[in-house]
Amino acid sequence: MSLLPLLASLVMAGAGCAAVAAIAVTIRAQLPSVRKVLADSRAVAMDRAFLIQITAVGAPAAQRSAAAPRRLPARGFRAAAIAAVKPVGALATPRRAAA
Repeated sequence: MSLLPLLASLVMAGAGCAAVAAIAVTIRAQLPSVRKVLADSRAVAMDRAFLIQITAVGAPAAQRSAAAPRRLPARGFRAAAIAAVKPVGALATPRRAAA
């Protein structure tokens, strides 16, 4: 009986144990990140449910009075008032051309 098959079996078993240990260490190191991702996923699901609730039910919001007249600033009013004043010659009635 040779020891070579026994040695190969021990090497394979040792490699398998080392792989399992590496997986366990990796999972343990990444556990806080996995918990954070799961918490974010729950938060996103709650946000989605809230957004569906506020957009699916309820009356539409009241329209703001965007078309309401606005006050002109003092400078703008004066400039508009000066531009609205017609020259004296423009107020006179136009003369008819001689026939």
